[in-house]
Amino acid sequence: MPLLYSQYQRLEGEHKDKITSLAFSTNGSYLAVASLNGKLSVWSTTTGKKLYAVESGPSNIAMLSIVWMTPSENQLLCGLANGVVISVHADNEVCQCDLVVTSMPSEVSLWNHRAHWVHLGHIHPPPSISANREADVIVTSLAWARTKYSAKTLLIAYLHHGILLWDATKSKMAHFLYIKTLVGSMSISRNGNVIVVSNLNDGFDIYHLDDSTLDGPVMQPCNGLRVPVTFIHNGYAFLGGSTSEQAHIWDTKDRTLLNTLQHDSIYCSLLLQVMWAQQMQI
Repeated sequence: MPLLYSQYQRLEGEHKDKITSLAFSTNGSYLAVASLNGKLSVWSTTTGKKLYAVESGPSNIAMLSIVWMTPSENQLLCGLANGVVISVHADNEVCQCDLVVTSMPSEVSLWNHRAHWVHLGHIHPPPSISANREADVIVTSLAWARTKYSAKTLLIAYLHHGILLWDATKSKMAHFLYIKTLVGSMSISRNGNVIVVSNLNDGFDIYHLDDSTLDGPVMQPCNGLRVPVTFIHNGYAFLGGSTSEQAHIWDTKDRTLLNTLQHDSIYCSLLLQVMWAQQMQI
């Protein structure tokens, strides 16, 4: 039976510059939106109303990424274009967490975020091979997951150097997945067995982590751009962006197109951000 989708809310009137990042809160109650002009807004997914908005400062430094501090739905971390991470609190309660990972174009750092930020060190990129030895090390995507390698596995995707699985409990590399295409964004299934990768060549690829095999591709031209992708419906489907005003939902097993979500926009012809409310909790 086909999956049917209808527009639930339309959030508009706040951001006049390009949207750079979207993030649902832990329980899907709120949606955070960041844009190039340094503005962050938080919306109720139930009512579609804006709850509050903040700016990065007088210089309007672009906000490039957002993450909610699980299990809290009142605290966010926002990465700015100048390399600074700011914390946004909706109330006086501060969420305490053990590990926070940040990345610059070629560097990944691990932090302890309790009363203060404590830098724990850098994570080295995977070993180079002949195919990418001369290529720049560029981090394109980060994700936490539970995998067979570790209950706290950090996945680091590199443009030219594949995907590194880093065991946060032992502070060492647990596995390395070499991918022949240019890696953009990625998403891992809730059971930690399957990865879907958005490549910059021709669409999406699905890999099994158990044996590092390619399950199959979904051909969709992306014109060399990094489009987002994320698993939905407990991994039975994935939602992918495109370089048109559409998002597509694909069946994970047979990679058939299940649905197309039209995104009407008069500001931008690129749909580059799609997110899902069910977040992996570590």
